[in-house]
Amino acid sequence: MPDKSRAVTTEDGWDLRVTTTAASLDRVPNLAATPFTREGFVSLTATADISGTGQQPVDAGSLTLGYQIGCQVDVSTGVAVGLSGLIGPNVGITVAPTPGLNVGGSALAVPSISVNPKPGAITALPFGTKTLAGPHGSISVDQVQIKVDACLGAVSLRAYAIVSMSTATADNSVAVYGDPIWL
Repeated sequence: MPDKSRAVTTEDGWDLRVTTTAASLDRVPNLAATPFTREGFVSLTATADISGTGQQPVDAGSLTLGYQIGCQVDVSTGVAVGLSGLIGPNVGITVAPTPGLNVGGSALAVPSISVNPKPGAITALPFGTKTLAGPHGSISVDQVQIKVDACLGAVSLRAYAIVSMSTATADNSVAVYGDPIWL
């Protein structure tokens, strides 16, 4: 997946940049072997850089890395498969052409499927936050499992990284997002 980067200049003169590199997804068959679970392994590196000559010293900074996960249809309330049946006696009377009485039995089996779907949702899954001890910091994850359960339909992923910094006069954050991919 392509590298992404965003930069801003803060009101108090600092240049704040966040970058993601080396993003990859390895899709694998899920261990549960169910059509409602998706599984894969992701890798990603995020870096934060603070540069320039700001008017105030930087008091604090942090870098957060993670993925947003979108599920098309939530089936977490379950899918029920059942079978209902009816067994009982059958009695009938015939009048014409020859009057008579018919006695017997009957059986009926009806399959049923019940689903209570909910609209899908987007969930943020942070992999880590790094407190910046200087003007540069990074977080890397390599082959970390992503698993989505109880989802019917498409599952999409989007990498994100957010760098935040604080001075005596301003708080600033910059985020960068990867391209959506299918799990």
